[in-house]
Amino acid sequence: MLKLGKFILLLLCGLLLASATNPPEPELCGKPPLQNLHSHQVKAGETLESIARKYQLHPNTIMGLNPSTRSGQVRVGEMLKIPPFDGVVHRLADEDTYRSIAQKYRIRADVLFERNGCQVKPEVVYVPGVLWQAEPSLSPTTHNPTVVETGGYPLPFPVPVTSGYGWRIHPITGEMAFHGGIDLGAPAGTPVLATSAGKVDYAGMAGTYGNLVELRHGNHQATRYAHLSVIDVTVGQKVVKGQRIGLVGSTGRSTGPHLHYEILLASPHGWLTTDPAPYLERVALKP
Repeated sequence: MLKLGKFILLLLCGLLLASATNPPEPELCGKPPLQNLHSHQVKAGETLESIARKYQLHPNTIMGLNPSTRSGQVRVGEMLKIPPFDGVVHRLADEDTYRSIAQKYRIRADVLFERNGCQVKPEVVYVPGVLWQAEPSLSPTTHNPTVVETGGYPLPFPVPVTSGYGWRIHPITGEMAFHGGIDLGAPAGTPVLATSAGKVDYAGMAGTYGNLVELRHGNHQATRYAHLSVIDVTVGQKVVKGQRIGLVGSTGRSTGPHLHYEILLASPHGWLTTDPAPYLERVALKP
């Protein structure tokens, strides 16, 4: 019995020594963000932007978790849910897995798993680093297209170019960045028109482009129309010159309503953008 007691004592000492020399690794799976929300009561004078700055978040993150703020306005006295970091809520469908969700949002599956507390079968997950965006609404004109007589301009009337093609100081990041198109300063809700007949290659959310429509005009040219508030076309649809394909908006990375318009040309190195301003100036000035 004494020998057994001595053995147990030596074993315990060995375990204590091992834990002292090899401390346990920190846990990878913390508390899920959706179980770690902070409550904020809106005070007089506060705006959605000022609240977002206070918590070092993007305003879209707050809008995603608080549907009442999706107009861009907050009401004094209302309680807002504030997450610990930027992200978006994703409710799992029957076929969803961490891997499929990670592929959709282009993040690592292990990061998504760990950031959500290593839950095996969650009903919802919080996807870090992804910003909430309003789903594009399809207009009734999708099946009854509006066609405007136009010479190839993407709007019903000429407007000022608010940001040109080429290198510039990005208005949001403050860094030098290449601008692959031009920004046309049209009011929100202005119809956006196809500048040439073609086929819809893409119609939907596209990261910093926001709601984007991309048209293919044969094998050598394509055009893009970004930051739309409404999309009027679907992928694979054929459109004619002057057909309404959406409405001007401010979705994606945008400082206000405008149309970002690009012209792309095929080359041996892939699709390359070109400055659309000279072409559109000729169209706008044409009698």
